[in-house]
Amino acid sequence: MLFFVLARHQLVYAASGTVLLLLLFMFTVLRHADWQAKRRSADQRLRILKESLHLAVQAGSPVRSSVRPADPLHTTMSPPQILASGPTWPLTDQEWDDLDLYAEPVGLFGLLNRCSTDQGARRLRDMLDAPLLSLEHITQRQDMVRWLASAHEERIHIMASALPLRGASDSLDQLVTLIRELAANPHPKASLVIRLWSLLSGPAMGYALLKVLLGEFAWVQALVLLMLINGLIQALYRSMFRRMRDSVLPFLPLVHTLRCFLTHAKQAGQDLPDQTELRRLKAAMNEVVTVTGIPTLCQWLEMASLGGIVRTPLNIALFYDLHVGEAVVQRLLSHRDRLLAGVGALGEIEALNSLACFGAEREGTCFPIPTVDKLLAIRQGCHPLIATEEVHRNGIRLTARKRVWVVTGPNAAGKSTFLRMVGVNCLLAQVGGVVTAESMHWTPVRLLTDVRVRDDLAKHESYFMSEVRRLRRIIMDTQEDPPILGLIDEPFRGTNSQERSAAGVALLEHLIVSPHFFLVATHEELLAQCAARSPGTENYHFCEQLTDSGITFDYALRPGPASTKTAIRILEQEGYPTSFLERARALMEEATE
Repeated sequence: MLFFVLARHQLVYAASGTVLLLLLFMFTVLRHADWQAKRRSADQRLRILKESLHLAVQAGSPVRSSVRPADPLHTTMSPPQILASGPTWPLTDQEWDDLDLYAEPVGLFGLLNRCSTDQGARRLRDMLDAPLLSLEHITQRQDMVRWLASAHEERIHIMASALPLRGASDSLDQLVTLIRELAANPHPKASLVIRLWSLLSGPAMGYALLKVLLGEFAWVQALVLLMLINGLIQALYRSMFRRMRDSVLPFLPLVHTLRCFLTHAKQAGQDLPDQTELRRLKAAMNEVVTVTGIPTLCQWLEMASLGGIVRTPLNIALFYDLHVGEAVVQRLLSHRDRLLAGVGALGEIEALNSLACFGAEREGTCFPIPTVDKLLAIRQGCHPLIATEEVHRNGIRLTARKRVWVVTGPNAAGKSTFLRMVGVNCLLAQVGGVVTAESMHWTPVRLLTDVRVRDDLAKHESYFMSEVRRLRRIIMDTQEDPPILGLIDEPFRGTNSQERSAAGVALLEHLIVSPHFFLVATHEELLAQCAARSPGTENYHFCEQLTDSGITFDYALRPGPASTKTAIRILEQEGYPTSFLERARALMEEATE
């Protein structure tokens, strides 16, 4: 009521009040949007923090996924790799299996994976599948991971900004493909002339229409003439108009993805440092923010999504689709490389953050020290896929003079786990991450494993044939540099004992004279005896303790070959017949005479 009184008698006051109310309303709307954005950002950071408290091994489930990410459907969907990896060593499916890279429910990949997008998960997969061999590139990646692991707040902010992209990986793949395959208008001169003509025809058509609406029907002829001219132009260049429209349409569903990508780029460009190779990722993201003009691009795309009722008259008068199409295509083409580099940088950042999270959140880790000396030394190492409360730490030291270890001991005492511990920590070291050890010094190695052998019915391979072919990779390798780290568990276990012993000794003698590092786990005493005769080989063992309640293990690695023989005592504990046990002991005595 007061407002109406003022409006009637005090127009100035009424107008001023109206302006103030409008300004207050606009301020409230803007502040509400700002509060919403801050609340959304806080929720995203809280979610990342909750995920950081998830203990994947203890919980029996990964934070994200343990499944090996598949390649995109088309190679055009793969963004460029921004950071050089130098020489790498591609692992085979044998190493994937032996080192539990993609095991269920939690493999090494699942333990590390904190990526919100498939682009990041694929980059992390590529790092694990092809560990680095160059000291320079290992050190560079370590420096990046070390910075991210120590910069907790910045890392959390960057990871939180990528959360809206969860579920948008297909859109990112599509965006990369569309940008790669986008082509310029094949008739640029004709397009320019038509667009210049539209600057005349559009206002003229609007003026003529206005005159007609005011009752001056003489302008109908001018209006019809202009429409006929524009219709003739559209008919003559129908393929060009259709091509430009078809170039823009696939981008329309990607507006939300582009805006989420821009938000992530802003956060990464703000929080990444100007030191280490992270500066290159920072520069790529800053170019996405400052150069590519994604906000304007999104506005053009939203304009292209106008309904037919509005767009049709605009096309008749102004060739609307042509203007919008040229604006979108020219912007995308002029910034094609920057946009692709930005998506590539997104994947790199996510993979590096995954490695950094493991270093920041896992206790008992360290950054290993690469060296040019021929050395593999792990102190108090453990397997990262074993729960912390169940961990038993052991170490290893292989040098140019002591290159081969033979590890003996009973089943379930820890031989295979020890081999995997060494292999997994070498892999973690060579992807630039932390290792689960008190300290580690090593020279980059080529990992070759024969730990977990299975028959392969698809390849018509028996258990023994499968093992023979995998061991052949190690025996036939003649390259000396970089050195191999060969992990071999129970060589030739798929054949009879006599041939197994003979082939095992021959294998060990071959390994002893090679220039590489090897760990061989075995039950065969002949291999331990062969190792004892070689100055370049050492014997170590795990042992068991037999008590009244059963057999126990302390999982501690000890020097020397295994000497305990408890198999018959275990049979006795399990209630085997006396005659059976006596015969077994007699045969044992005959074999040792």
